[in-house]
Amino acid sequence: MVEIVEINDVRKPPDTDMSNMGSLRNLPAVERVLEDERIAGRLGFFSRAGVTRLVREAIASRRERLRDGTEAAVDRDALAAAVADEVVWRLERLESNRQRRVINATGVILHTNLGRAVLGEETRRAIDLAGAGYVDLETDLETGERVERCRRVDRLFSLILDVEDAHVVNNNAAAVLLAVRSLAGGGAVAVSRGELVEIGGSFRLPEILAAAAGRVIEVGTTNRTFLRDYRAAVSEGATLLLKVHTSNYRVVGYTNEVSLQELAGLGREAGVATMYDQGSGILYPLAGEGIAGEESLSEVLASGVDLVSFSTDKVLGGPQGGVVAGRGPLVDRMRRDHLARALRVGKLTLAGLERVLLHYWRNETDALPAIGMITADPGRLGERAEELAGRLRSIPGVGVSVREGESSIGGGSFPINPLRTVLVEITLPSGQPARLSRFLRGQDPAIVCRIKDERVLVDLRSVAAHEDGILAQRLAEGIGRTAEEG
Repeated sequence: MVEIVEINDVRKPPDTDMSNMGSLRNLPAVERVLEDERIAGRLGFFSRAGVTRLVREAIASRRERLRDGTEAAVDRDALAAAVADEVVWRLERLESNRQRRVINATGVILHTNLGRAVLGEETRRAIDLAGAGYVDLETDLETGERVERCRRVDRLFSLILDVEDAHVVNNNAAAVLLAVRSLAGGGAVAVSRGELVEIGGSFRLPEILAAAAGRVIEVGTTNRTFLRDYRAAVSEGATLLLKVHTSNYRVVGYTNEVSLQELAGLGREAGVATMYDQGSGILYPLAGEGIAGEESLSEVLASGVDLVSFSTDKVLGGPQGGVVAGRGPLVDRMRRDHLARALRVGKLTLAGLERVLLHYWRNETDALPAIGMITADPGRLGERAEELAGRLRSIPGVGVSVREGESSIGGGSFPINPLRTVLVEITLPSGQPARLSRFLRGQDPAIVCRIKDERVLVDLRSVAAHEDGILAQRLAEGIGRTAEEG
């Protein structure tokens, strides 16, 4: 028996404003919006498919707002005009939403969100030349034969570090991934629980290791790991003993960790590869400048570990890349791994890295802005700060002072060893510091400062000296603007 049910009521969809149902039917067709003169006139210059997609997105957005009642019902023509207005706004935003230059007045030198190391003039010129034409990327011009693209940079790294071999990939996470895949892909990697870090963008080392290794053996505890823990991992099948720099934090108090020398000794005894993910890539002897607390690459390699990995866009001062350096057979094994092709770098990165390494080779580190910022003389920073403050003190209603403070190297380097600096402190009425910061971010170049306790802090350590003038001008304009707004 079939039961017939009569449906005599139409129920409102959840969260739908019934007063707007008529407007939903009035939403314009895509073609009608494309015929708007402000949009039709741009179809010859922009991608038609792309503009059409923006129209569909604008219609969908308007439909959603009508459904949830956040937008009032309007007639057909008004709705079509409103959708066209939104498409024009989206087109203009797309055009203006380009990568913009920033004056970094935070004092964080290797600011990951602002692009890490600033490149020097010769490095930028080398990248520009490589991008302007063809280069001998994988061609030996003498023999005409195909060669390895990273040959020059790999060779320079091996000479400067005095290691058997080195290989460059696109970042340090990739270097770790490739090393673990090559040396523990069919076995296991052992790593201390206290070193299973999370890096920028919520990427976690355990997930990276799990994707590369046949098995991950976590040894020790968060605060205490002993050599016997690694020894037990070897007996469980570990083919790589990995030690990881803890980047932007330190565990203190009741702790114990295995030194690199101890780990290297166990590796030699057990015939298992050892590796240290040093991360920050310290080639310059910062300890000689009184900046202590981190091991340089030379010190790491002197411990006897087989491999070290690091970034090239942190303390090293180059463009983005990652390096694995150390024992030749192990590095060559990584270079021949099929994954290496997916992680390789392009000609622009190689051109920039080659120039940076030549500066190190020739002891021309004064040509590297990152090193210059790290080693900047606080006395000179104080002179620049006084000059900037003097240009701002004449503005009515603002308090400007100069005081000592702390800069950060950033990029996960020296997390508990800040640098002594001099700050320009700007005191404004409540609410105005946030508005000033917003104004500065909207400039071209944008300016990023620190705000602490309702005060704007300007640290010139991470500002190039030639940027002081425009910084002072924009600060004065912004202070005046926010004062007018109240």
